[in-house]
Amino acid sequence: MKKADLAEMIVLPENLIMTQQALSFTPEEMQIRQADEPDALALLVAELGYPTEASQARERLIDIKRAGDSVLVAAHNSKVIGMAVLHRTRFLHRPPDGRISTLVVFEKYRNFGIGTRLVEAAEAVFREWGCERVEVTSGAKREAAHRFYNREGYIEQPKRFVKPLSRLAS
Repeated sequence: MKKADLAEMIVLPENLIMTQQALSFTPEEMQIRQADEPDALALLVAELGYPTEASQARERLIDIKRAGDSVLVAAHNSKVIGMAVLHRTRFLHRPPDGRISTLVVFEKYRNFGIGTRLVEAAEAVFREWGCERVEVTSGAKREAAHRFYNREGYIEQPKRFVKPLSRLAS
């Protein structure tokens, strides 16, 4: 899907207009906070190649918060420019694990340290939650993301088994 098509699906909030001037900031000028703007979240998910309507993002944000999980956003001058979706997996036999299921920064804002700031904030939340370790989910073909996670101290552990639940209904 083209970005022009996304503009028809999602009404861009006024505070998401990005200019060249916005590219001259430092990560220290950025705020990391809890998400409350589903339109911006939908655009960030679309940046990963998963078109999502703002209404879907709103419902999912509510569900994530209701489950006790979290969505952090990076904002600069009230513009949401990145996000991290955090989950906690609880076990009977040991402390919980944290999981970053989504980490994305708008492309023109990458390589400014925003992803690192989001990961640091996520790790702080996971420590507050009593998590023992953190897992990151990343698509197999996202090599730049894999290099980023390696730089952040994450180690690839490639064994995972997945079964789509839609097959159970058939």
